[in-house]
Amino acid sequence: MTSINVKITNRMDSKINAFLKTHPYYMNKSEMVRDAIRHLIEEDSQLSAETLNVIEKGKAQVNKGKGKTLTEVEQELNA
Repeated sequence: MTSINVKITNRMDSKINAFLKTHPYYMNKSEMVRDAIRHLIEEDSQLSAETLNVIEKGKAQVNKGKGKTLTEVEQELNA
């Protein structure tokens, strides 16, 4: 892998931090930025309709209390 340095505004950094709190499947900013770049430059990076449907069903189950968030699973594993 190679590294790049990117300067961003404090406001953008705050928004990224807020985004990461509500999207815990990104473990850090680097993962989020790599994924964003991948989606911008790779045509094949789009998720299939079936995968998107499964993700939405999973979110609905969590919202109904019928599942666990990544944070909850991590807490159980670390207990």
